[in-house]
Amino acid sequence: MSPARRRRRPHGASGPQGPAAAAAPAARPIPLPEWKWRTFPVFFAFALGGFLGLYMGLWASLNDTAFLLASVTWAVLLGAGFSRLSTRWIVSRRWARAQRRKS
Repeated sequence: MSPARRRRRPHGASGPQGPAAAAAPAARPIPLPEWKWRTFPVFFAFALGGFLGLYMGLWASLNDTAFLLASVTWAVLLGAGFSRLSTRWIVSRRWARAQRRKS
């Protein structure tokens, strides 16, 4: 069942918040901060990524096991990065709330 279909309520049902909450306009997404590309962390990530890519390419060319290990390692790290980006995007759209940090 699609999310839009799941959210529909029978005509006239107001839910626990009352009829005023059902008539409220949809919230707009929270804008993400502007990204500054010309900063040291961006340069360092680019330089480190290039070096590691070259080094892993040389190491992985040795045999098939090394290639498999290098591929799995970088796939996991890439997945973690995509997870972070998609989580920020979902929170910015207010589809989910950010959790409070436990201190």
